[in-house]
Amino acid sequence: MTVAAPAAWPRLEDVVDPIRQIIDGTAQITCLAHKDADADSLGSALGFAIALRTRGRDVRVVVPEPLPRLLEHLAGFETVETGGAPLGETVFTFDCATLGRFGERRREVENASTVVNIDHHWSNTAFGTINLVDASASATGQVIYGLLRELGIPLNPAVATNLYAALFTDTGGFRHENTTEASLRLGAALVAAGADPGWVALKSYKSRSLAQVRLEGLAIARMHSEMDGRLLWSEVTAPMLEETGADLQDAEGIIDALQSIASMQIAILFKEHSADRTKISVRSRDPIDATEVCTPFGGGGHRRAAGAEFGDPLPIAERKVLEVARRLIDSAG
Repeated sequence: MTVAAPAAWPRLEDVVDPIRQIIDGTAQITCLAHKDADADSLGSALGFAIALRTRGRDVRVVVPEPLPRLLEHLAGFETVETGGAPLGETVFTFDCATLGRFGERRREVENASTVVNIDHHWSNTAFGTINLVDASASATGQVIYGLLRELGIPLNPAVATNLYAALFTDTGGFRHENTTEASLRLGAALVAAGADPGWVALKSYKSRSLAQVRLEGLAIARMHSEMDGRLLWSEVTAPMLEETGADLQDAEGIIDALQSIASMQIAILFKEHSADRTKISVRSRDPIDATEVCTPFGGGGHRRAAGAEFGDPLPIAERKVLEVARRLIDSAG
């Protein structure tokens, strides 16, 4: 059952002993990333799993379909499962604010005996048996780093690299507003533990395929500007994917081009998932909260970056979402 986020989350020191007991008393642990996993979710899951394996624990890493092939550079990616065996009775989740983010694995999470919910979204709905949520953290990878320290598990280079990738990408390469002194210090600590910052930057932002670049070109050519450039939006359609030889995973990053325009207050990328299903990625600047665009459609995220997936054809989704965006900009003055 989805519940409202609590006014105050338990502190790490309050939950570390119960988490330790779960780890020590469980034959097999499943680490579950969210659907359409990003580097924060999957990097955190893989980093935590690799760390536990150094202590002799039996750990699986699972993501709902589709397998996020753009993250194949993460250490341990070859061990990631998508379908097949059930999740089991003990599940650790990473970077998931709501049960809806688990896609077809949602029911299994709801039915698991023990769920340890590890996240950094303020909008987290506290669906876990234990909820380790730090909304002040720049990334879930930052929460994992603190947990591993409290558990007394040292970082090897593979763990450090995955947590660095989580932190680096969720701060936009240390460019977003969630970049803090703590996140910069953590980046240095992870490099000291063996992470290669140049390699992570290369794989995160400088290793795109020709199909990705061609798709971005088409999306930029279709860009719409409204309200004196304060609202910017574009779309990725099925014919565009066919023309470029791309798929929806290749649309990742297009929203960054839209939000780079100086006048932008809201940027939206519409993605045609199927004939009757649409995904949106939203970015915003002050005074507008990106989650306010997405929550009417069952989505969420952060103040500056949010998203949603819902059951409307692309033209209808565009009409509905743009109405909300225009109203927010009007209200902001």
